Amino acid sequence: MRILFLTNYYPPFEVGGYEQLCRDVAVRLSQRGHRIAVLTSDHITRETMLSSEASVSRLLRTQPARNARLSIAAQFLLTRRRAERHNRSIFRETAREFGPDIVFIWNLQGLPYDLALDAEALPGIAVAYWLAGYTPAEPDLFWRYWMQPPPVRAPLLPIKRFLSKIALAQMKREGRPVHPHMHHVGVVSEYMKCKGLAEGTLPPHARVIHNGVETDVFYRDAPPPDAPLPTNLLIAGRVSPDKGIHVAIDAVEQLARSRPQRDFRLLIAGDGPAEYLAYLHKRAEGHNVTDLVSFLGWLPRERIPAVMHDSHILLLTTIHPEPFARVVLEGMAAGLAVVGTLTGGTGELLQDGVNGLSCAAEDAGDLARQVGRLLDGPQLRHRLARQGQDTVLAHYTLDHMVEQLEILLTQAVAEQTQQIDR
Repeated sequence: MRILFLTNYYPPFEVGGYEQLCRDVAVRLSQRGHRIAVLTSDHITRETMLSSEASVSRLLRTQPARNARLSIAAQFLLTRRRAERHNRSIFRETAREFGPDIVFIWNLQGLPYDLALDAEALPGIAVAYWLAGYTPAEPDLFWRYWMQPPPVRAPLLPIKRFLSKIALAQMKREGRPVHPHMHHVGVVSEYMKCKGLAEGTLPPHARVIHNGVETDVFYRDAPPPDAPLPTNLLIAGRVSPDKGIHVAIDAVEQLARSRPQRDFRLLIAGDGPAEYLAYLHKRAEGHNVTDLVSFLGWLPRERIPAVMHDSHILLLTTIHPEPFARVVLEGMAAGLAVVGTLTGGTGELLQDGVNGLSCAAEDAGDLARQVGRLLDGPQLRHRLARQGQDTVLAHYTLDHMVEQLEILLTQAVAEQTQQIDR
């Protein structure tokens, strides 16, 4: 098949695991004999400029633009329509030049959701979706901005209220939110499917295709029960308030009070808003645990397996509903025992006492208690780590995910071919 990926960001430029997984899937499909092209936004990094991926076109413009000087309101009024016309024109031109059998829509956040309609309108070309955390049938970022009231005491409150009515009316005239047919759609978890069905943003025939992980890269034997101290606790991923990193630091303080030997360390691998990072540093200082907390900063994905292989316990402290946390798969594959919240789709993977331990969201005491069990019970830690590995190897490899996506794409193309032959 000739597969055209359509997505907002693509590595080396990435916000998180969603973009990394897109590249992983594209590479594996290419290795399985399919012809791949990627159309994505013009966000670049130094690594992007040095790379020479002929199959990747970085021509789309995100709106609202990241790090733009103009406010979201100004972008809506001044640049939105021009960017939308540009993006839709580029997409049609790319599809005409590449001649795909199927357009594979990965993530349209920050891009006009009309691109889904444009894809479904292409004659003789199938369309499929794989969605995690959003669907193109829900309100876009501009709609959400105008629906969100400003702070009660904001000086421009009357102006935004007035402009909101105009902006929302305009978007309704434009047919927003859009309603693509989504005849062939995979979604990351049962949680996200149920959420989409309840909100009317996913069709009933959406199929669950869970994340997968590269076990050939992440796998290592689980650390033995008598692994040398200190025991390294790891948090990996985006560092933001919804990820609950502050809860982990509070738990470290509680563990330090109950364990005067201070036989553990918390490693935080990731980046996020500067103000939140500063808050975390200050919180660690206030708890007198700066010697127990290491901020590793953002790390390229290829370095994450090594960091995991130097660790023993993975913490998932997420507060918001996770669609399906891929980092848990990575940690399990790497032989870490996992302690995590069960928000969103995580409960479909993490089973308390079976392949990990669960804790209540925003409850530092519960997190400290569960981590303490693993620190005091190395045999328990080893058993849960081994069973976590077995779970991933049996159900959540990247190859298994790609096989399921390949079936989705093949069926979409076959159905499109049948319609043409009629």
